[in-house]
Amino acid sequence: MATNLIDKRKDDWRRLEDLLEQARSREGLRRLTRHEVREFGRIYRRAAADLAIARVESRDQRVVNYLNNLVIRTHGVIYRTEKSGWQTILGFYRDQFPAIFRQTSRYTLAVMATFLVISVFAFVGTVRDEAFADFSSISPELLDNIRANQPWWEDLNAQAADGAVTIIANNAGIGLKTFALSIFPLAGTILVLLPSALMFGSINALILKYGMTGKLWSFMIGHIVLEFAAIFIAGGAGLMIGLALLVPGKHTRREALVERGLLAIRLLAGCLPLFLLAGLVEAFISPLPINPIFKLIVSFTTITALTGYLLSHPRSGSVL
Repeated sequence: MATNLIDKRKDDWRRLEDLLEQARSREGLRRLTRHEVREFGRIYRRAAADLAIARVESRDQRVVNYLNNLVIRTHGVIYRTEKSGWQTILGFYRDQFPAIFRQTSRYTLAVMATFLVISVFAFVGTVRDEAFADFSSISPELLDNIRANQPWWEDLNAQAADGAVTIIANNAGIGLKTFALSIFPLAGTILVLLPSALMFGSINALILKYGMTGKLWSFMIGHIVLEFAAIFIAGGAGLMIGLALLVPGKHTRREALVERGLLAIRLLAGCLPLFLLAGLVEAFISPLPINPIFKLIVSFTTITALTGYLLSHPRSGSVL
């Protein structure tokens, strides 16, 4: 195993050694070009995955010691300018998370597309036949409220300001569940999204029919973008792990699982502020009896800020 690993990875390890030599000065990664910084980060993650595999499968302690030393030295170059844990965390959210999102965005888009397809199916089905709402698990009480033009969400959020922690925990729980089940590609993703997507599509068809679209969306518009974005990203992280097992590409399944697993965990960690912000908006802004235009402004601001943040390019010293 050790011989195969060395034969497959020795060129990458030598390249990492070369980049380490260039970055040994006081300027560190700032001496590297943007392309070299991204290459540095990519090879470092691969070397870390190789180390994890070698520790489990290799009987050659020399390979394990070499990779351990290489990873430690690389980690030191990356983080030696950091002065505190807070700076490390800030650096992750400022540079690494947006870069990882862009690198893995196809998985997030796949989860979002799955949700939208199911929602559109439920919307069309409910428009054609209101009885489809029963299939979407909409309770009789909720259906009566919609037919009576009664804003049921006001009761659910009457104490939202006092229950911000509950809202955040609930949203994060949905995200974790989406992450966990999406590890089973397609089947798991559909299974976890099916109830909420069916209900979302059917409710939107019903509120359109009974003239409640403006009322409900004036409540949801402020927080729904952040909430859905976090859930889709979390689901994409799980899907990435699942596909690593099914379609490992040029790597072995173990190698693909370790490498993509590291990215998936970072993606999941990056969702935490999104769940926090979505919960705070839902708790303190969405229930306010104010002109819906102000909530629309909040929504537009979050969409613009989130898009700019996730698509922003990392600084030259960041690691992709």
